[in-house]
Amino acid sequence: MDPRHLIQLATILEKGSITQASQHLHLTQPTLTHNMQTLEMQAGGRLFERSRLGVRSTALGDMLAREGRAIARRLKDAAEVSARHRGGLSRTLRIGVGPLIGAAFLPGVVEELLRQQPAIHVTVQSDRPHLLVEQLIDGRHEIVIAPSWLDRPPPGIERFLLVEDDLGVFCGASHPLAAGGVLSPGSSEGLGWISLGTASPFEQHVREMLEEAGVVTPRSEITVLGEAMLLLRLLAQGRHLSVLPRFPTRLLQQHFPIVELALRARPQARNIHLWCRATLLEDSAFVAIKDSILAQAAAVSQALAGEAAQPAGQAASQKAPRRRKPPARG
Repeated sequence: MDPRHLIQLATILEKGSITQASQHLHLTQPTLTHNMQTLEMQAGGRLFERSRLGVRSTALGDMLAREGRAIARRLKDAAEVSARHRGGLSRTLRIGVGPLIGAAFLPGVVEELLRQQPAIHVTVQSDRPHLLVEQLIDGRHEIVIAPSWLDRPPPGIERFLLVEDDLGVFCGASHPLAAGGVLSPGSSEGLGWISLGTASPFEQHVREMLEEAGVVTPRSEITVLGEAMLLLRLLAQGRHLSVLPRFPTRLLQQHFPIVELALRARPQARNIHLWCRATLLEDSAFVAIKDSILAQAAAVSQALAGEAAQPAGQAASQKAPRRRKPPARG
């Protein structure tokens, strides 16, 4: 098969018609139609169905279009790599990350990677965890940092435990429940919730945790997908509750007036992993990057554990500078 034909197929299905695809690709319609007939003959089946509303893909067409999109991305990546190499950057690291862990943990990771390897170029994409893993399989990332919902990683993918984490219930400091610091049975009745993608209160295991805490029917008024800052700013306004992973949220509490509520329920685990393609582990430079990220996560986790173990007064005294008495006059 001609790789260009696969890219053209992906464009036809994306645009919804051969006419629009031919304009986008700067090809004549007869040429594009001939190329698709050739591709159908090679593939052994129909790639799409024509109608007055445009084209509709077949199952075979979907599979081949996915390969076409992958080829187009690779060509674009090759052009970008060439441009960065001319600018003195010898290696590119593409990281996919969940929204909260990205906002909380990744700035320090990127800073340390650039310090260790000045010639590296880092790209970061935030998205929902299941989409990130699909993108990793498609070759769009070298590393994904996200929770795991699978018993085992997909074939060809390795994962490493980054942080042992679980879920908690959070609200803004001005929320009606913040002063008491407890989510007791019935206390959240009639109050609104914000859900963040896969950390939604409507997931089964999260629902079980909330029901055990006495929250039977959480009323989710807002759902935010793939965007951490918006959720945190809404939560800080003090009118909603949210179920969030504790590790990244605790890191972000220094930037947002958010508090965690105690609840009478067993916490639900939501461990965060580093995912990568298995073939990359044969590259010693990549292994060094992976080990550096894992080491940084361990250091941050240890620091958070140390803060949690300190008495409240001692922790506050360490954070706030001690005021000096003004010198006596006279």
